[in-house]
Amino acid sequence: MFKYLFYYFNYMKKNSLTLILVILLCFPYLISVNSASESTFEDDSSFNHLCDVKVACYNGSGAWNYGKVVIQSFFDWAGCTYANVSGQDIIAGCLDKYDILYWPGGHYPAYWDEMGLEGKQIVQDFVKKGGGYFGVCAGAYYACDYMVWMDDDSFPAPDYKVEGDELNLDLIPGVAWGPIFELAERPEPGWAMTQVDIVTHEHPISQNLPDSMQIIYGGGPYFEIYEGAEVTVLGVYNLTEQVAITANNYGEGRVFLISPHAEIEENSYRDGQEPLDEYDDEGSDWPLLYKAVEWLAFLSTVDTAIFQVLIPSIIFFVTITIIRKKKLRK
Repeated sequence: MFKYLFYYFNYMKKNSLTLILVILLCFPYLISVNSASESTFEDDSSFNHLCDVKVACYNGSGAWNYGKVVIQSFFDWAGCTYANVSGQDIIAGCLDKYDILYWPGGHYPAYWDEMGLEGKQIVQDFVKKGGGYFGVCAGAYYACDYMVWMDDDSFPAPDYKVEGDELNLDLIPGVAWGPIFELAERPEPGWAMTQVDIVTHEHPISQNLPDSMQIIYGGGPYFEIYEGAEVTVLGVYNLTEQVAITANNYGEGRVFLISPHAEIEENSYRDGQEPLDEYDDEGSDWPLLYKAVEWLAFLSTVDTAIFQVLIPSIIFFVTITIIRKKKLRK
């Protein structure tokens, strides 16, 4: 190996044209990696990275109509292929055609009624085999091992790890508690802009996010993760220091949960709804969701390896081959 390195640098010193050619070959890939990591995602026309990602959007009983519109606008922007599915579709086996299952905000008891234990098992099997689960607000409540809706005494607080045939999906080892009264008064207005602090920049989803984000809150949970559980906390509510965004593996698949509604663009028409003039998110939250979809689809790690390791290595060894052939001709 060191012999080849010696030949390589010695040859480059004598052949500036070849050196320039190698630099030109490497340059587009280096630029691609850099722009992917530093992009502000404001140029909607520049993305086709997620064009092969297929997303099933739950659209059955309990799904929030407003949220269905805005998330589809996000998936259009991100370049994903998506389709609406019901609980009956899921039970019939439709998830075999998709990479990610998106579960929106809405009315979670209706999710239990439509999916039941059979639907729960199917979703678990989908994720275990490598699928992604993307849950927002009620879709995040639904994904946890147990949930406590603190506006309703019929869901008492658990004092142990719940196991068995409860209807929640059990995709994350923890309890979802909500709503969070410190963030928004109930029943009215029920909504508020809230600051979410990003607590780690080492995860692929959050590595390029700002230290804090303004995201609209509407009754979502905070997550109490079981002690020792392998769950990455990505964001916490600044006001309460409670967990707001998580990511974890489940079998061979991945789970991303977010309590506030990052899919809503308060200051723009591009989410398919009228701007919410009384709220200001101080910039788009869609880059967070884009990176989440990328991670759920197993694209971020693979692409980084391709750009940063594989392609420069190929260029290097092609150059070495050229040098050796030239030496043999002498």
